[in-house]
This record gives sequence, C-alpha cells and structure tokens, in this order.
Amino acid sequence: MKQKFIPGIYNYCDRWCERCTFTTRCRNFESTSKLSSDELDINNKAFWDNISNNFKKAIELLHKAAKEYGIDLSKPMTKEEEEDHDRKRSFIKNTATNHQLSKLCKQYQEIVMPFFKDEISKELVEKTEALVSSLHMGITSEEVAVHTMAGLGDCEEIIRWYLFFIDAKLQRALHGKIEGEDWEEDNGFQKDSDGSAKIAIIAIERSINAWVKLYELMPASEDVALKSLSILSQLKKKSLEEFPKAMEFTRPGFDN
Repeated sequence: MKQKFIPGIYNYCDRWCERCTFTTRCRNFESTSKLSSDELDINNKAFWDNISNNFKKAIELLHKAAKEYGIDLSKPMTKEEEEDHDRKRSFIKNTATNHQLSKLCKQYQEIVMPFFKDEISKELVEKTEALVSSLHMGITSEEVAVHTMAGLGDCEEIIRWYLFFIDAKLQRALHGKIEGEDWEEDNGFQKDSDGSAKIAIIAIERSINAWVKLYELMPASEDVALKSLSILSQLKKKSLEEFPKAMEFTRPGFDN
C-alpha cells in the first residue's frame, strides 16, 4: 500500500502551498490547513495554545530520538559547556551573516524592495494604458492584452515570494556547513546544507526567469531588471561554488 505522506517533503520545498501538487501528501500542509481562523490569528489565545502543543509534540519526538541514539537529554550542561556553546553559535551566526552570499542577498533586496514599493504600480498603470490604447486601435488583440497582464502579475508574484526566501534558505545552508555535518555523512544521510542550498538555487533560477519575462513585457523596468539579474546570476554561481553537491541532493517527493 502506498504511503500517504512523503516523509520530510516539507523540509526542502519553497513553502508555496498554493502552487504545490504535493499538498495531499504533505503532513505539514494537512496539519496547518485544518487550523481554525482563531488558531491562525497571532493575537488569539488559540494560536498560542496550538504553538504550545506543537512544541510539546516536538519535545516528545526529540526525547524519543535521543533515547534511540543513546543521548541523555536530562543531563544539564556545565557552565563551561554553555559558554562554549554560546561562542560557537555566535561564531556561526557572524560568519554566515558576513558571508558573500548573505551580502549578495541583501544587495538584491535593497534593489527590489524600493521598486515594488514605489515604482511598479506606476509602471503597471502605464503598461495597462498602452495595452488598452493598442487594443482600441486594433494593434493588440484582447487575448494578447489579457495574457500580457496575467504574465506581469505572475512575474511580480514570483519575485516577491522568493525575495526573502532565498536569503533564509542560504542562511540555513551556511549555518549547517559552518557548524559541520559529519554526523549526517557518517550515518549515510544527505547533508541538510545541500538540500537547503538546492531549493535556494531553484528559487534563484525561478526569480531569474521571472525578471527576464518582466523585462520583456515591461521594457521600462530595464534598470532594476538588469541589476537584479546581475546579482541573481552571481548568487547562483557563488551558491554552486559554495555547495558543489547541492543539485545532486534528492528532495523527498520532488526529485524521486
């Protein structure tokens, strides 16, 4: 009998459930899609009760896994161990934050955010007016006009969705690599850093395609489009250099 849920499929997806064909096989989607409006409202007690219950379940699973591997979680850390742990976390965070990939992500965000905040509405209005004018003069068909506007909307949605997602996934990949993943390799598991880098690279590629299409449909976006494409190309290149085996990572469900 085919297993309903694909284990870990939600760990290396792009979190865009509305566009995913695997929602019926994702345990994470099933658990969140059944939440009430109160449980989705951060200002509601039901929201925090649900978070608390999830933490309890996570702790139970953690203790179960620790027991299987002979790890005693009840043993408290010494002061020296705590200080050593804090130093390591601080080092990892600072190293990842100052990494070239992180800096490129910030550059990309600084270029794109003002464009979507201040300029794209004006550009879309001008593009719409031009299409309407062409439609009235018989230069453009209604089908082409509708297709063009739908394409522009899709490009904007894709770029917005991945704008911060790319940085978040690369940060996770960098943290994992810096911290070291010997345990995964020693026990025959794929590296989480490669999986995180892979979905980040996929998001970069989709963003590149969206910018190319946006530029084709809206030539007035040339300045921001070309700058964005330049940074995204660098991001892809540097990500593949930093994580050379990322694209070999098999994402549960998506790649098998």
